[in-house]
Amino acid sequence: MRTRRALPLALALLLLLGCFGCARRDDAPETVTPDDDRPSVTASDGRFTLNYSAAASMNPYTTDNVLNQTVGQLVYETLTEVDDAFAAQPKLFTAWTTEDGRSWTFTVDTTRVFHDGHVLTAQDAAYSILTARDSALYGARLAAVESAEAQDDGTVAVTLSKANTQLPVLLNVPVIENNALSSTYPSGTGPYRFDDGYASLSVFADHPDAASMPVDTICLKEFSTMEDIITAFDNGELDLVCSDPTGDLDLGLGGVSESRQYSTTNLQYIGFNTNSAFFREAAYRAALACAIDRAYAVTMLGDAGVPSPLPVHPVSAFYDERLAGTMEYDPEKAADALTACKVADYDGDGKREYLYSETEPRDIDLTFLVCSDSTQKTAAANKIAEDLRGLGLTVTVRAASWEDYCALLKEGKFDLYYGEVRLPADFDLSALLTAGGVMNYGGVTSGVYAETIDAYLAAPESGRSAACEAMLRCVADNAPILPVCFEKHEVCAHRGTVGGFAPTQYNIFYHLTNWTIDLS
Repeated sequence: MRTRRALPLALALLLLLGCFGCARRDDAPETVTPDDDRPSVTASDGRFTLNYSAAASMNPYTTDNVLNQTVGQLVYETLTEVDDAFAAQPKLFTAWTTEDGRSWTFTVDTTRVFHDGHVLTAQDAAYSILTARDSALYGARLAAVESAEAQDDGTVAVTLSKANTQLPVLLNVPVIENNALSSTYPSGTGPYRFDDGYASLSVFADHPDAASMPVDTICLKEFSTMEDIITAFDNGELDLVCSDPTGDLDLGLGGVSESRQYSTTNLQYIGFNTNSAFFREAAYRAALACAIDRAYAVTMLGDAGVPSPLPVHPVSAFYDERLAGTMEYDPEKAADALTACKVADYDGDGKREYLYSETEPRDIDLTFLVCSDSTQKTAAANKIAEDLRGLGLTVTVRAASWEDYCALLKEGKFDLYYGEVRLPADFDLSALLTAGGVMNYGGVTSGVYAETIDAYLAAPESGRSAACEAMLRCVADNAPILPVCFEKHEVCAHRGTVGGFAPTQYNIFYHLTNWTIDLS
């Protein structure tokens, strides 16, 4: 029997996009048909309906309602598209060039029009970039944008404070008209537009793909609690919902749905306190790379993840298969690595000690911090702690509530911790591994990470693979973190109702022209 729960407001805001802080390179979106005895259902009202909030803004830059952000993907197109391998594809920007990764020129598709008839111009595109940079939702990824100016009606010049040759993968930001930030329902260029009253969407006739849309009208209805959402889906009042099977936002729709999983940049990892007595030594941290049973962690997520020993997703073209292979789960290899570092049982008590000096072994007593609000992460942390104990290390798991967990991280009261972060699509690790990084809980002060990260971001396309390999090897050799897996989230539809859907992290309606919707 499925548990019905009220959905707190903060969680409701996260539900339909697959919220924040695992496989082969050919990892494609995976269809998951739950195996249970519940009957299949189809839409009962003959209408295709999505959830939204009537009271919240629909402006993609000012709304904090994720339901509306999801609906907005049909209304507001982006400057670039990010595909399922986290690579940039043209969208409203049709082409781009750069000589040094700092000064960019983008070409705007000026054949496109907004829903109010206004022709898309470079002024609109430049305004959208600056609005995104100054927004809470996109500001972190675009912090390096110094300026964005229209050179003419069809060309935008963007200048960065530091080179990033992967800027296009960060520009999948929604486009609104110039000076439209104050509008609750600004005009967009997407395949659907708001109808009068804003309670439904209809196909925008002037969109180039208008004739290929899977349905003419999309209804919007409001369901604000988890119980209401599940009931509405069961009854056919809602036809498409998103779920995070890796956390508390798993709707658990069971046999009534057909689910399509998609890869995310949500990285679960082990972080180290680089100022702790034991883990200040990089060799000790790196010795544990093969002590992490990543496949087990993914089973704790209901297989909604991709094991990865590297902080770049395995579907990325820059994933280093050879380096990853050296970090596969192998307790014996981890034991040998510790012994090679002279971390051994010097007093015969069955526990390893480390050498504080050439002749002074000291006991190892590690505190492993994990957020108790996540049963999956707690289970993974306990398994990792068990494996570390098997290597002769003394490890105590400290499971703390979210508030206490965050406080302990900031205070540095841990030796290692189980963490999660949503990385940007260029896999910039600066927030984790540079001094001043907002998620640098491990107390990293060495500039070596910043150097290799910046070199990777600045590398031209011809040298990007080599630069990424150097960055990944630097992280592997020094091990300020040990990646565990990348999460998968999912889109759920009624069996037999929606076909051809292949969502991505950034666009639930990716390749919408391939969809089929049968409301019969």
